Amino acid sequence: MVLRPIGGGEPTPACVPVWDAILPTQKTSAPEYWLITQPDHAALSGAIAAGFGPPLLPQLSSEVVQGIAMHDDGWAPLDAQTPVANGKPLSFLDYQPKDFLRAWDSSIERTEKLAPIAGAMVSGHFWRLARNRLEWEIDGAEDCGLLVAFLHSEQERQQRLLGGRSREEFDFLTDVLQFCDVLSLYLCCGAAQDVEFPPRFRQEPIRLRRQAAPSPDQTAVCRFEPTPFTAGGVDLAVIARRYPADRQPSTVMLPFLLY
Repeated sequence: MVLRPIGGGEPTPACVPVWDAILPTQKTSAPEYWLITQPDHAALSGAIAAGFGPPLLPQLSSEVVQGIAMHDDGWAPLDAQTPVANGKPLSFLDYQPKDFLRAWDSSIERTEKLAPIAGAMVSGHFWRLARNRLEWEIDGAEDCGLLVAFLHSEQERQQRLLGGRSREEFDFLTDVLQFCDVLSLYLCCGAAQDVEFPPRFRQEPIRLRRQAAPSPDQTAVCRFEPTPFTAGGVDLAVIARRYPADRQPSTVMLPFLLY
């Protein structure tokens, strides 16, 4: 689940790394939240990918776009519940390896059935996350063992799925997925800061200038420097439900204009 505390901050002149804007929203305690499921967040990632085009990025194939849109489908059983700790719903960042590795594996298996390159790309995405998790040194020996086993098995899966495709293409598409993933997380979480993304596609980072929507049902406008989208940009939305669900509206569509 992606948490969006209700009553977010205003835009600030500072431009921060994108994860520095996302992380506080998932850790902050708030009286109310909008909750976005991981599959819905992933579907937003796919809609973002569908809008990409020259000159910054090539137009992506339908199987790549659909793979990005399904990359978190394995989280559906976990997001069907709303676990709460200390009055706060659990964010996707609060789960431990024994839980999120099952969700990751299920996501990879589902996208592998869609197309080999989709499964390889999603495997590469979670392989990178597992490697980063090990580098943080926050888990005990048992969980570290699970992560190491996952890394080994996914390397084998990637070799099988890539076939004749080059490692360069695989790395590029994994970069694209991760850009779409973190951009979707940023939009879903309600952060108001201007942010910059790591320079995956060019020597300089991509920056996003945000105009926060005054209320959830009004469009948040996001301008990119430079833009990865084709002329005119894209209109997108994601569904969110209120927690606790004792006030109206209980669900909203959160709209975005990206250009």
